[in-house]
Amino acid sequence: MNNKSMKVEMVKASLLACTLLACGQLQAADEALSKLSDQQRIQRLERLMSSDVLREQTQTIQMLRQEISALREQIEQQEYVLESMKQRQRNLYLDMDRRINNVEAGGRNKSVSAAPVPPPNTSTAVKPPVVVAGDTDGQEAYSRAFALLKEGQYKQSIDSFEAFKKSYPNSKYADNAQYWLAEANYVSREYKKALTEFQQLIAQYPESTKIPGARLKIGYVYFELKNWSAAREALQQVIKLYPDTTVAKKANERLQRMKREGH
Repeated sequence: MNNKSMKVEMVKASLLACTLLACGQLQAADEALSKLSDQQRIQRLERLMSSDVLREQTQTIQMLRQEISALREQIEQQEYVLESMKQRQRNLYLDMDRRINNVEAGGRNKSVSAAPVPPPNTSTAVKPPVVVAGDTDGQEAYSRAFALLKEGQYKQSIDSFEAFKKSYPNSKYADNAQYWLAEANYVSREYKKALTEFQQLIAQYPESTKIPGARLKIGYVYFELKNWSAAREALQQVIKLYPDTTVAKKANERLQRMKREGH
């Protein structure tokens, strides 16, 4: 038998030995497992449940829940923006229709022209009740207040969100309600009131996902108040705290605008 044949036979023998050893270990493991009592098996399961794998799965679930919550808030934000755009378009259309009617009438009978478009925050809609029966966490009351905001009924939404805060101070929607209360004041050009409400959100709900947006809006408020140094400081802080995010991009855009305008 040559050297090559001998090496092949040695490899075969080694593989056979390893296979037999593995089979023996598996058989021994099966025998050991079969000898365990029900109590011991339960204890083994409990140990597995407390393992690192389970902890990682729990952390993953928590992260997914946080992501879902963030997505819901993004959807809520987009709904508000979309409804605001629709409201502005409706107002522009009605105003244009009124002007056309006046032109066609030669300005002789303005009283028969289309009624002037009321400002978004002067709606006569009925304010929802402060407390809704069976609404223990305030979800329905919050949804009604937010619906008013989306419809452009800013004064009504401000009243509703303030009533919500008093009626449901511990609601899981409390931080969102605080943010939208500030936002409603901002779009109503009540800038000092908006500033107070945004600052209250940061102070009262430091873990809220609305904080980045609130900090950005604080910079916007200072811009509207022509407090250029405070606006610059607030916007720069947004960029520093939340780099590579949408709010950081918007903060930088506003800073560039201030620079172009010489502020």
